[in-house]
Amino acid sequence: MVRVLITGATGFIGSHLARACLDRGDAVAVIARPDSSMERLADIEGQLDFHRLELTQPGSLRRCFAATRPERVFHAGARTRFDAQDDLGDMADSVDENLIPLIALLSAAAAADPPPKAFIRAGTIAEYGDISTPYVETARENPRNAYGASFLAGTHFMTMAQSRLPFRAVTARLALTYGPGQSQSFLIPQMIAKLLDGRPVEIRRPQDRRDLIHVDDVVRGLLRIAEEPDAAGSLVNLCSGVAPRVAEIARMLVELTDATPDLVRIEQTDHAPVELVCSPAHIRDSLGWSPQIPLPDGLERTVKWVRENTATPTLQTNTMVPA
Repeated sequence: MVRVLITGATGFIGSHLARACLDRGDAVAVIARPDSSMERLADIEGQLDFHRLELTQPGSLRRCFAATRPERVFHAGARTRFDAQDDLGDMADSVDENLIPLIALLSAAAAADPPPKAFIRAGTIAEYGDISTPYVETARENPRNAYGASFLAGTHFMTMAQSRLPFRAVTARLALTYGPGQSQSFLIPQMIAKLLDGRPVEIRRPQDRRDLIHVDDVVRGLLRIAEEPDAAGSLVNLCSGVAPRVAEIARMLVELTDATPDLVRIEQTDHAPVELVCSPAHIRDSLGWSPQIPLPDGLERTVKWVRENTATPTLQTNTMVPA
């Protein structure tokens, strides 16, 4: 049994991670904001050691670490979208919501007695931004927005601080994660919901490519990194390396939902295609990890879940990675 502490456990990826840790027999403590919905964890709430607090409350964080004494910390709580503002307020908001809480959590973990053995943070493919693909961990990043820039700043702060930390801190840059329970504000669940309802799906950038990875593979990768964080190093891509076109994804979902093809309406634009694809070579070579769920199987599982849970509202909170 391992003592685990998870932030963002009420969100999409965090809730899947919490369940996986419970299934392993771990003692799972979670940190959630006071106003976070418990819907994703309602059936397992009694098995979790719940701590409602803001990460920017140092006293509450210290008491949480003293009570839970985690051996592994998984930081999966963050805000993923910041609309660009003329006064650059999105930049300030991204620092307040993503960078400052990360530093506070690192500080509390470093001061804990005993400190954890590993600190694993869920990063994002958006940190790479507008550079050549496939993205590799040694690339010079060029994020496109405040979301990517705030995550990238956190990655650099963690790397800078490593010599001052009593544990290995790893950023796992996640590809575009999908699967059961994801918010309909993201690409795949939105398309599935519309196709099952017989509503049209508009594809504005059909030639864009997206590196997609099922949430179960992400969770398995995060747990593997936590087992050997030194082998992973400070930064590791957690991805499939497979990037189908958005139009191809839509065609696959039409078949899986038994929808009529004319529901997919493709708009031709003059925009150059954007490719978001990572190389999984480092995690494969260092930890022997590779994704186990091919895209067709993962999409089929996700469609099946949506069919079976159509009465359950799709949540909008703390989803880590836009898909």
